[in-house]
Amino acid sequence: MTKVTAEKAFYISVSDHYFRLTTEGVRLLSNKHRSYYSLPMVIDERAERASDLVNSYDAEDMRNHLRIISSEGEVEIDFSILETSASTIEAAALSLGEALGQEVLLADAVSLVLFDLIVERNATEVLTKLGLSASEAENYRVSLKKKDANVIPLRPKRP
Repeated sequence: MTKVTAEKAFYISVSDHYFRLTTEGVRLLSNKHRSYYSLPMVIDERAERASDLVNSYDAEDMRNHLRIISSEGEVEIDFSILETSASTIEAAALSLGEALGQEVLLADAVSLVLFDLIVERNATEVLTKLGLSASEAENYRVSLKKKDANVIPLRPKRP
């Protein structure tokens, strides 16, 4: 008996840096699992992490990522992911939007999920592969750190 899994299709136009981020995510998971992955496979595998991003990273670092790796551009990509993954990411986009103080669309949330993958795989060398200039890479590298959940600040952060 064949199991039918419901999927949701997306068609988005993204920046060149965003496109390179997607291909780097595919490469990282393909190498990790020693099996060829596709973008939908990467998104489906990483979707559950979307809801944890607010607690894993500083809001400023995520805003910085979204500023540098724009989800708007001329490169068209289309993919279909599991409806459960889409629902999880869409729900996370709402909480991310609240935490960041800006609208976070599904494409932005997927970008942040891929950002998390790069951080997790400790692959900072991908910055030049994404086509970032030296100064952009230096700026972006600051964001590639997880928030330390075990540290309680004694003083509030200054703006």
